[in-house]
Amino acid sequence: MKRLYTINIQNSYVAILSLDKQDDIFYVRKHHIIEPDKLFKFLKSKKSYYLSIEQDEVIDEKISIKSIIKSDSVIKNLILRQLYENKHTQKNIFNYYPVSKNQKDEQIIYQIDGVHEKNYLSQFNLIPKWDEIKSATINKFSLLGISSQCIKEKSYFSIHIQSNKITTIAVNDNVLVFSRVNIILSEDIQDKKINLVEEIVQTITYAQQQFREIDFSLIAISGSIFTDDVMIEHIYMSSGLSVSSLYPNTFIKGLENEKLQEYIFSIGSLFVTKKYQFIPKLIHGVKQYAFASKFLLWLSICFILIGSLFAYEKFTLYYESLQKYEQNKSILDKATISTDIYSIEELDKSLKYLQMSQKYMKHHPIDMILDIKHLIELQKPQELIWSYDDKNLKLSATFKRSFSTLKELYMFEKDFFDEVKDINSTLNYQYLIKSDYEKMEFHTIVTVDNSAKGQKVEQQTRRRR
Repeated sequence: MKRLYTINIQNSYVAILSLDKQDDIFYVRKHHIIEPDKLFKFLKSKKSYYLSIEQDEVIDEKISIKSIIKSDSVIKNLILRQLYENKHTQKNIFNYYPVSKNQKDEQIIYQIDGVHEKNYLSQFNLIPKWDEIKSATINKFSLLGISSQCIKEKSYFSIHIQSNKITTIAVNDNVLVFSRVNIILSEDIQDKKINLVEEIVQTITYAQQQFREIDFSLIAISGSIFTDDVMIEHIYMSSGLSVSSLYPNTFIKGLENEKLQEYIFSIGSLFVTKKYQFIPKLIHGVKQYAFASKFLLWLSICFILIGSLFAYEKFTLYYESLQKYEQNKSILDKATISTDIYSIEELDKSLKYLQMSQKYMKHHPIDMILDIKHLIELQKPQELIWSYDDKNLKLSATFKRSFSTLKELYMFEKDFFDEVKDINSTLNYQYLIKSDYEKMEFHTIVTVDNSAKGQKVEQQTRRRR
């Protein structure tokens, strides 16, 4: 199992889940609510962080740009200028994507989501190892992430209540089309509940008016009113939409549902797509440096291992060669001790004997017989005669065979002389045909010798008609 940590950084506390992932199921091993200044120490020995960061001020704008403009850098510069004109004068981190196109004036409307870099980046100082950050976003996109995992409706509202803060998102085809964060200031519990319901209903009504073309079918509730049936009933009666609870029990195991509601933003950070993530360039640089360092480290280890392997192989070969040398030396020493030693005269006599034997054994009839092996296999020779002079060996083989028909004789002759032509090309051969066709007797003498090669085939024909 792979261990990972989902972290929701709020203004006054941090909610952390320690999870193990197996297949598509996440198992909660531990859960923590800690103070922000303790987060650095808590994460120091841990890896794989998924962050969701609370931001009081965010960028949520729609900007129109001419459709003829396709360059990413130009679009970003136009967005930055428009943000500046809309009072977002700080340095920002933002993502953009097209949401609609106006055919009349050829304008594309882009949705701009972003954060102010200074405030957002200050929260990263609580994280000890930036290269272990796998995902980072803000709370409304974490709510979108977990809602997309739990809700299968096409268009819906997802509302998370946390103390006196209401986070509302409207989703159509898995795209965030509207979001709002409301703060309830009532201290009285009953007034607070009434105000919560009113704010939720007013926000839903406003969103429905802004997006009349979208047919919202559901309100998903999560957070502190998850178990308050009275408030949920009021929301249902006032909005006219079905109301359900956001309960990720199908893929999150190990934590009771009521407790799980405190970690909705933490869990949602696992499912945020890249277009809704906000990772500063500084963090990107650290991650790229860490990746390059790890890559170079592994590359160095590979080179060291390969070098060690070659060195080990060479040492092994040297050691084996040394062992063989010692073994051969020992065998030679033993052989020297046990071997008889002869005089020069005896050795000279043996040499002359060997030379004489070599001369007369250099050529042997068996060698010639092997050269005409296929002829012998075809017809056993009636007579084999061989002669030998100082240099050359000659072998004559007489082949005879009787047939009952002329056709059989003809076919046999054909096969026989085909085999004759296949005799070793380094030898001289000749054949004499003495067949009697009236008596249907095959009679041929084949002579082979190993003298200097002259004419390859010498054919003499003497046929009796």
